Amino acid sequence: MSKLPYLQLFPADFLEDAMMMSNEEAGIYIKMICQSHIQKEIPKKRLPFLAQIEWNELSSFIQDKFIDTGESVVNKRVHKSIVKHENFIEKQRINGAKGGRPKTQKNLSTSISNSNTISNTNTNSKKIPALTEFLDYANIIYSQLDKDIEPFLYTIKAKYQTWKDDGWKNGHGKPIKNWKNTLNNTLPYLKPIYDDKNKNRNNDYTDAEYKSIEAKIRS
Repeated sequence: MSKLPYLQLFPADFLEDAMMMSNEEAGIYIKMICQSHIQKEIPKKRLPFLAQIEWNELSSFIQDKFIDTGESVVNKRVHKSIVKHENFIEKQRINGAKGGRPKTQKNLSTSISNSNTISNTNTNSKKIPALTEFLDYANIIYSQLDKDIEPFLYTIKAKYQTWKDDGWKNGHGKPIKNWKNTLNNTLPYLKPIYDDKNKNRNNDYTDAEYKSIEAKIRS
């Protein structure tokens, strides 16, 4: 899914933007935000149909929240959110085309052993999201926390694979009934792991430490 079907609306950000607006202006603003999310740009000539007002008649408190491209306007916050999400999806598509990260020997062994319990996995299959949906939701949570998801991608994927290999159960062996709540409670405890292409880690982890981290991921 290349576009979020819902709008990430952060109450604090909205109230900050609408602080100096009248209730009528705030209503117009929220309608324009929603329309920006749907089609990115709002044609000025269509604005009267959306908000019953011309662009040049809007107060500066509303106009300042949009980028004026001449024929249309784009909400700054929505545009930033959409671009960030599209970049994330594109990176996942590229990684997927390359085959993604290979399984570790430990995960491979676990997958083979779990083939004997395929019936349990099938029982929970309807509750298991696709990896793309799993990562998509994790990206939303990290956006809310104002964190970059990139350093955590390996641990998030490993956590997903671990839960899936274990028949969609958490580290305590209990079935995961609501994966979003479980992931939401898990993310704050995950540690970043950088690959060889990301030199920001500056050799923070030795090979032994990597194995220790992977062991903790399965806990």
